[in-house]
Amino acid sequence: MVEAEPTRGEEPIKKRNVIVVGGGIAGISTAIFLLDDGHSVTLFETGQPDKGTSSGNAGVISVASCVPTATPRTIANVPSMLLNPHGPLMIRWRYLPKLMPWLTRLVLNAAPSRVQRNARRKAELLAHASKNYDQLLSITGLGGLTHQPGLLTVFETERGWQQSQWILNLLKDIGRDVEILNSNEIGQVEHGLKPIFQHAFLTPDSGHILDPGKLMIGLHEAFLARGGVRISERVLGITRSNPKSVTVNSSNGEYTAERLVVTAGAWSKKLLATIGIKVPLEAERGYHVMLPKPEPGLSHPINVFEESMFLSPMNSGLRLTSGVELASTDAPPDFTRVRRMIPRALRAVKGLHPDERQIWMGCRPSMPDSVPRLGNISGHENIFVGFGGGHVGMTLGPTIGRINSDLISGRKIDLNLDTYKL
Repeated sequence: MVEAEPTRGEEPIKKRNVIVVGGGIAGISTAIFLLDDGHSVTLFETGQPDKGTSSGNAGVISVASCVPTATPRTIANVPSMLLNPHGPLMIRWRYLPKLMPWLTRLVLNAAPSRVQRNARRKAELLAHASKNYDQLLSITGLGGLTHQPGLLTVFETERGWQQSQWILNLLKDIGRDVEILNSNEIGQVEHGLKPIFQHAFLTPDSGHILDPGKLMIGLHEAFLARGGVRISERVLGITRSNPKSVTVNSSNGEYTAERLVVTAGAWSKKLLATIGIKVPLEAERGYHVMLPKPEPGLSHPINVFEESMFLSPMNSGLRLTSGVELASTDAPPDFTRVRRMIPRALRAVKGLHPDERQIWMGCRPSMPDSVPRLGNISGHENIFVGFGGGHVGMTLGPTIGRINSDLISGRKIDLNLDTYKL
């Protein structure tokens, strides 16, 4: 019996040999979708699936998080954030000279017109996030690790609530569902919060991953079980590229394929530099600490607006994520600030105990306009990229994977990709 070839409509897909560099959520999603289309896929990843950036986030599939990092309010608050030991921003000053080009672009993207444009560019991708997650989980049988409670953003002060109104207006403008809650309704919707919050809004379409680390392990296992090949070697550079093939150099030799997909997160910058492509990509280093499950517990992931703190209920406990640190990818972690947030979490959550079960740091790959880059590179038509998700990288990973797989398989993309290209 002859096995039918995968098709795009009536036309068979041309099966190709593809190398994917980087096994985070964007890379492993790309690899799985490519396998599903019948391609031969080799994945290069040196780390453990449950240790990287895709495993350490708040686990929110946040389809409404279109607000870019650079806004007038963010830039205006930078001095006070840096001076505040509990603040959400820290800069390693020795890294500042290398960081300045990225920071300059960040400031330029805080202009109101650019904020609106960048928010809409993110929103166009986020609109596909739930559908592509569902498809990925259907292929791999991992749907039991996610659910859709919505994301609850809470405000303790009237000042914070007023500062958020432009965000609510933006969400409404791009067509996202938003439910406004007063103090009484917050207690009815979320029994695990203490009654200190005056206002809130719920984005009900947002999903939640109950164990990001377990999800990443499951995706890698599914990739291998479906015939994918994983090589635990660091890719050092791209040595040759022509219309028919591309060659990469690893720590153990050269590998050639018909197509290459670079999904190496914050490390994509160094890899693309080997073929002369400059990318304004930096690592927004993020931290989390795992605390014991509180009683009665939270039923939603919570964004505590004034604290820039996420509280995310997971199978193994409550995850507290907070802050951005701008530093090189290889700088040692500094857990001081995330530990300082634990008393603030205790103020917010009923029955929470401060016992530290785990602490973690990872590198979010972030563009100064907060817009991911994906698709093939002009002048290198056989090289594709997928990185720059920043604070919504876990949300957009399957969408980046789906789009790059569709491009390699020759499907028509119902999205203007020019705005996301390098």
